[in-house]
Amino acid sequence: MTDEPYGGDSYAIDCRLFTGFSPCRYRRDCPGCPHYDPVDVRILLVVLDALGDVLRCTSLLPAIRREWPRAHVTWLTRPQAAPLLKYNPLVDRVLVLGDATSAVLSALSFDVALCPDKSIPAGSLMALVNAPDKRGFGIDKGGAIAPLGPDAEYLYKLGLDNHAKFFENDKSEQQVSTECLGLTYKHDRYVAILDDDERRTAREDRRVAGVGDDEVLVGWNTGCSPRYGYKKLTVEDQVELMLMSWQFLPRKDAIRFVLLGGGREDDERNRAIEEALAEEQVPVVRSPCLSGLRRGLSAAAACDMIVTGDTLGLHMAIALKKPTVVWFGITCHQEIDLYGRGLKILSKVPCRPCWLQSCHLEPKCFRDLPWSSMAGAVAEMAITILREGRWKGERLIGTFPPKGRVNPPLGVSPGPIVQA
Repeated sequence: MTDEPYGGDSYAIDCRLFTGFSPCRYRRDCPGCPHYDPVDVRILLVVLDALGDVLRCTSLLPAIRREWPRAHVTWLTRPQAAPLLKYNPLVDRVLVLGDATSAVLSALSFDVALCPDKSIPAGSLMALVNAPDKRGFGIDKGGAIAPLGPDAEYLYKLGLDNHAKFFENDKSEQQVSTECLGLTYKHDRYVAILDDDERRTAREDRRVAGVGDDEVLVGWNTGCSPRYGYKKLTVEDQVELMLMSWQFLPRKDAIRFVLLGGGREDDERNRAIEEALAEEQVPVVRSPCLSGLRRGLSAAAACDMIVTGDTLGLHMAIALKKPTVVWFGITCHQEIDLYGRGLKILSKVPCRPCWLQSCHLEPKCFRDLPWSSMAGAVAEMAITILREGRWKGERLIGTFPPKGRVNPPLGVSPGPIVQA
């Protein structure tokens, strides 16, 4: 007996499609299969952090495939993010972080390990990976996050120098993440795939909202992660913005609103917003908030355009190629690439951006937006889509750097993510 696995002559264990667990998608015997795709490089991509970051990092996959056309790509992420990678044709295997992660990584070998995440858990996992070529970020013996090569130094500096990150950098997150891995950036898009059932669900959502093929459904993403509460509007401000946008619309008969979100808190918020709008006779429906990420993607896919803060909802809109009106308070608008399909609205406060979780200044950035301009932007986009069937172009509404710029106060800033 031997510890070495035995594949025999009947199985193409070096094929990109072979798992050893079940038949591949072609359900053919290996000998003579025309779909045989031999692997010459095995790659591990470690992206654990926020859901929006995981979706954004799907834009790395085309660059990986260009560099290594015959690669087998394994993506390691947290269980809650794994649904975002479902049906992705550029990912061969998804590993989810769990009790057996260390054992799995010790048993596997890769040629290349890639980690654009700057976090202690991601860096620790990179230390466990068996791979001669490691790129991106890891950690040192003291637990400090460190670049694994010169390609990652630019992104590393952005995390340590607020002036460089907030005011000097003009590269998108996609570009700096691609370049930190030593890959060539070619303005690659996100990769998010819906199956036939999910597309049917999106069509049904339009029917329920009372929107025909030649009408416009405006999606309003109202919530955000609890980690950064300043990325969402108050219920009162959200209602007022929607009312103002509705009043600006010259064709109210062909435009409808839908409230998007995810989780129990968003569900409660959207109920309150719906009730307030119903009193003003504004037609609005709510999408399901308690049915998981894939259901959220279907709800977003049903929309013709989306209004959102800098949250997961924004990344879903970008992934689904939806025209987007997005507002920015604490975060950096220049890091977000709308791929020529959107309008960016900047808060008027002089201390933005800051990436703080809390501060003592008033008014708060999410309360001091150019409301009339933002409502006009929503109406402009909706009417353009109704008239022309599409929206093309990208524009900034606001002043950058902000007028009377001041340094943000000392506050609660994000530390390294240490959830294991």
